Amino acid sequence: MTEPVVAMPPFAPLYGVGTESVRLRWLTVEYRTDPQAVASLLPAPLAATPDPLVGIWVAEFLGAGFHLPDGTVEQRPPYLQAGISVRCQRHGEVGAYPLTFFIEGLNHGTLGREIFGLPKKQARAVTLTEEGGAVTGRIVTANDIEIVTVRARATAPAGPLDPVPAWFGNHFALKLIPSAEGTGYDVSRLVRIPFRTSEPGGAWDGTAEVTLRPSTADPVQLLPCREVVSARYGGIRLDIGFGTYLDHVDHVPVAGTPHWGSVAPAGE
Repeated sequence: MTEPVVAMPPFAPLYGVGTESVRLRWLTVEYRTDPQAVASLLPAPLAATPDPLVGIWVAEFLGAGFHLPDGTVEQRPPYLQAGISVRCQRHGEVGAYPLTFFIEGLNHGTLGREIFGLPKKQARAVTLTEEGGAVTGRIVTANDIEIVTVRARATAPAGPLDPVPAWFGNHFALKLIPSAEGTGYDVSRLVRIPFRTSEPGGAWDGTAEVTLRPSTADPVQLLPCREVVSARYGGIRLDIGFGTYLDHVDHVPVAGTPHWGSVAPAGE
């Protein structure tokens, strides 16, 4: 028996709930930061690994398809997305804890945030620009702050490499739904999200420069870059299946403060 399609919102759906398959143009820059910085941002039972790695990724999603249980495939136009994750472990299982994702375009990313709790925010701009043997990724927030700039340059010939780090294979997202009564969260669960990659093509390894700019709402400055470990850029296919609920989380680390920029008083 075919499962009924789950769609949100029910009267005028923006999306149906399904698994994702997409071809990507993807840049990852990994760097070491301060161990205490990573530890302070992880909700238990997630814990820091001995090597405090941060992964900044910028990607162009080329024709994402969402496969619904009834056989329907919802196609999306190309769009750009970026994010910052830290390497972590849960009871010895290594994975990634996503701190923030930024996405261009109205309504892109809603599904991942509502289903998995991925921390997606709308950005003014996410760019991934090729310049010969180099590539530059930029994240510009809704407040028009270019909080992240990564510039990578190839140091080796391209080959069949996976530009997505192995520790991204399990993303441990924190799904939060605030209480309707204003008291804490109705849902506060860790979710394991399986990221599976295939069909690598034309990726290169290189060096990179990382620039992080301070922001109240997006405090990337809390994870200073102490040493760039790797940079890799190329094409890959990414498949994201349904997640698995794990632990209830009692303490939720909060770092930034909401900020909507300069707002004129009413009537001005």
